[in-house]
This record gives sequence, structure tokens and C-alpha cells, in this order.
Amino acid sequence: MMKSHHSPAITDPAPARDQDAPSVEAERLLAQLPGFVFRLEHEGDRLHFSYASPGSLSVCGITPETLLATEQDFLSLIDPHDLPAFHASLQASVTAGTWNWEGRLRTSQGPKWVNIRAQTTPLGRLKAESVGIMLNVSQSHLRESHLRDVSAELRCMAVRFESIRELERARLARDLHDDLGQILTALKMDLASLHSLLRRQAGDAGGEQAKLFDSMDRLIDAAADAGRRVAAELRPSVLDLGLGPALEWLADQHRARYAAKVHCQTRGAPAIGELLAAELFRIAQEALTNIARHAGASQVWLRLHEQDGRVCLEIADDGRGFAGAEPVPGRATFGLRGMRERAMLMDGSFWIGPAPQGGAMVKVCLPHGNPDHA
Repeated sequence: MMKSHHSPAITDPAPARDQDAPSVEAERLLAQLPGFVFRLEHEGDRLHFSYASPGSLSVCGITPETLLATEQDFLSLIDPHDLPAFHASLQASVTAGTWNWEGRLRTSQGPKWVNIRAQTTPLGRLKAESVGIMLNVSQSHLRESHLRDVSAELRCMAVRFESIRELERARLARDLHDDLGQILTALKMDLASLHSLLRRQAGDAGGEQAKLFDSMDRLIDAAADAGRRVAAELRPSVLDLGLGPALEWLADQHRARYAAKVHCQTRGAPAIGELLAAELFRIAQEALTNIARHAGASQVWLRLHEQDGRVCLEIADDGRGFAGAEPVPGRATFGLRGMRERAMLMDGSFWIGPAPQGGAMVKVCLPHGNPDHA
């Protein structure tokens, strides 16, 4: 019995499928992602989306079909201020292999901040392909903007409080200098009158009384000197003449107290407001105190000048210095922290490092435009 042979039925081949296109399951997964997944071919400034996930509508306000048809709709969304950085970062990714760009889109749903993270693969001499995801990061920028606003508001409040504190220091200094000085002067005069009266009554037998009155007189002089010193530390009246004379006075005080040679250069310094002058004076005070306590310096250089529209104060010494950008922990650290905080409060910069003379150097630069009063 002969077996019959049947030719296999010829069936129509399955429709061709883009091997690079995601499967139905992958497409469903991509649709659930919070961002917009894409595959972008680019050559210079010319772009072509070869794949766009459904997330493009929620992120960019453009359907995937529109993106695949033309890239101009997407480019028109990019804020003109951010467009050069977009193209520059995209072209740089060809060499780097990664693309990271963050900028603003002007969508039909309102302005948005987006972030792109992608891997870039060269396809030829100038052509490349980037595959990645675009995320809506507007909320993060809103939070950052809010934090910046809060920070700026807190800094303004701190400047206001510092201004009030300086005014209070000035009031206390005046009270110490004027009221306490007048009281001690009157007491000294009354004591002299009492001494003269007792001497007339006791004749020459008041030797012990004379010693006592002399001691009391010296104590009154010492109290007056202490009052003047405290008043000067609170706010030296020489600050009313400007920061330059105040720094010269401070240098003289340092020379007299610590027998160190202080070179003070303030000529050519710009005129600045009272609060700014007070802050720089406090920084100079703290820097000279640190030098006296920790540096063991024989010479100090203090310079006030203008640089790039900012008023700068430099204080250097020829002391022992320190290793690295910060000294060892201790009292000096708190002094440096206070100087840094004063500079930051006034929106300035603070630098500390080795001095050309071999010791340490502090440099503070503050902008002219800080308000003296809120």
C-alpha cells in the first residue's frame, strides 16, 4: 500500500514586527511609569524620536504620535533660555556616553521643570542615539524655591536683629560712657571734698584716712577706665568717624595691649553703611583676639580695600599658623565660626588659609548693597 504524500500547506507569513519596539507587556509597563521613556536619534541639532512612551502626554503635553512625526513641537516647548544648554548637553553626551539635562518646558499645562537621564550610543561619525527617561521635577524646584525664599527671609530677619543689636550696643556704650562716667566723676569730686573736710577737722592726724581716700580715689579711676573700655568694646565712638579710623584705633589698642607690631592699611577703602562697618569691625576684633591668643605672632597686617565691587578685609600674621584650611578644634574654632557666620549673614564670602608671611590669613568680602536697616 502506497503512502500518499501531502505537501505542507503554505501559510501567509506573520506580519513583520519592529524588533526594537516594546512588547505589549512592556508597553503596558512603560505606560505606568511616572515619566516619559524615549529613544531619540540626533545628528548635531537635528532630532528624531523613534520611540515615545504614553508618558509624553502627561510630562510634555504632546502625544507620542506627534513626537514621532516631528521633533519641532518638542523643541518649541523648551524655554529659549534653556535651549542652548539642551543642545550642548545632548552633543556632549555623544562623547560622555550619558546625557543629563534639566530645564524648563512651556507646556499647555503650564510651565514645568523636567530632568532627562539617558544613555547615548554613537551610530556613526556624527549620528547618535539616546535612550532614557524624562521626569517632571517641578515639585522639587518649587520646594527648592520655597526654601530659598524662606532662607532669604530668615537672613533678612537676622540682619534686622543684628542691626537692632548694634543699636542696643551703641545705647549701652553711651550710657556707660556718659551716665556712669558722670556718676563716677561726681563721686570723685565728693570724695575729694570729704577728704578735705576730714583733714581740716582732724588736722595732721589723718594719715590712715589719707591712705584710705587715696585707695578709694584709685578705685574710682579704675572703675571709670573699665567703663570706658567696656563702652569701647560694645561700640567704639570712633566708628562714628568711619570704618577706617575705627580699624586704626583697634590696631593701636592691639599694639598697646600685646606689644605686637600692627601694619594697618585703610586708605582707598570705599564708604559703607553703619551696619556693614560694624560687622567688619567685629570680624577684625575677633581675628586680632585669635591672633593674640593662639598665633604667637610678632607682626600683624590689616588691610581694608575694594575688590570687584565688594569691600574686603584681610588680616594676616607671621605666627605659627595651622595645618590645612582649619585650625585644631578649640576656642579658635568658635572664633572662626563667628566670623564666618557674620560674613554669611551679610551675603559675603569668608576665606581662611596660609598667609604670605608664614602665619594664617583671614579674608572677608562683603557686598556694598547690604541694607543698614530693615
